[in-house]
Amino acid sequence: MPISTGLNSDRIRVGIILPEDKITKLSLSWTSELEVVSDIGHLGTTQSLELSIEGDKILVSGWENPLVVSQLSLTSADEVESLETSYGVHIDSVIAGRGFHWEKHIAVDFPGQLLLSVEEGSFKLINHVNVEAYVACVATSEMGAEAPANLLAAQTVVARCWVLALAEAKHLAEGYDVCNDDCCQRYQGTSFLTPHSLKAAVETKGEVLTYNSQVIDARYSKSCGGMVESYETVWGGDKVPYLVPLWDGPVQLDGQAVDDFETYWAYDQAYCSSKRFESVNLSGMLGKVDESGSYYRWEQKIDKKTILSNLKKYTGLSWQVLDNIRIMERGPSARIIYLYLDGVDEQGNIAEYKLVSEYKIRQMFSDSFLYSAAFVIKNEGTLKQDDHIYLKGAGWGHGAGLCQMGALGMALDNINYKDILAHYYPGVKFTQL
Repeated sequence: MPISTGLNSDRIRVGIILPEDKITKLSLSWTSELEVVSDIGHLGTTQSLELSIEGDKILVSGWENPLVVSQLSLTSADEVESLETSYGVHIDSVIAGRGFHWEKHIAVDFPGQLLLSVEEGSFKLINHVNVEAYVACVATSEMGAEAPANLLAAQTVVARCWVLALAEAKHLAEGYDVCNDDCCQRYQGTSFLTPHSLKAAVETKGEVLTYNSQVIDARYSKSCGGMVESYETVWGGDKVPYLVPLWDGPVQLDGQAVDDFETYWAYDQAYCSSKRFESVNLSGMLGKVDESGSYYRWEQKIDKKTILSNLKKYTGLSWQVLDNIRIMERGPSARIIYLYLDGVDEQGNIAEYKLVSEYKIRQMFSDSFLYSAAFVIKNEGTLKQDDHIYLKGAGWGHGAGLCQMGALGMALDNINYKDILAHYYPGVKFTQL
């Protein structure tokens, strides 16, 4: 079927190393079985290259005589059927979780074309890759390859829809379609693929969800916390008919999470409830950069100094004191839509700041990034004199669309991937491209 909006191609450009990463040295390697073609000439028996920056160009070592080039490309096959674990060109260090509290460096392997250049004194690496190969890799970057087949199939279909719809298209001005990280979708190459996960990708090849004959904008997050959030709570604008609030359990209850906090915090029948994973080894079922937890309920202590520092960092406002936090509006899943910070500015004047959007709230209330905006303040009554804030929260991420932990809970109950997707995206149709 035609895709009326979004990616008009069967290949996608993924930003792997960005100028903001400040990487100036790279080691690339590949196996002798992999056929690699380069724009610097025939590589012969070369199986590794050492790269560094010389001015605004790339110094290539490890191949005949060192040479300096403006850009470098390495290309290998990228049909999904040819993939296997650690297939492609190996890069020794790539950032995962860029700007989030789980940020770390990992080694990765990428199929397709790697196009390397220098920008702002640092490397910029773009991976041009087949969409089917890309979504197969996304599934085991977002979740673990040991997860049930129905979870991997659901995640693959959702990743395919997300990238084909390309509703946000945050990075087009930067010369690529999506980045490799949580800003878009996690894409850590073939490093974590297994025959089990590849089978799920091949068997769902070309399968998408549609609404009104268009590929849907399939949003998803790690854990909704018990209730799936609505689209407009997170991103504003008009309602999206398949991104609606619903209880993430086998029974749809009356009301919404925001209606009765005490009942919601005690709710443990959700597919994503930590109760469902008590006897499950989550380490093999979660993404490799995740912590081993269900993220269903959490508590966190934050120093007021952290929030005042973030206020200056993200808004330019310098305050002496933070006195109060007024939560003004919440979405159905209890995620905060906007709140006010009250305090005293550096001139000694009473000040307030309106903080809007769950993303900015999560950014403000952490020294890295808060799990979600579905929280209450436990020490609200003593907040003015306390030097810290105690948060009690639910879920990880924006909570709209597919809940990955909930989908995992459903798959562990042997629920088919199509039923999983129908649960999270009501009213959609299954279509073969």
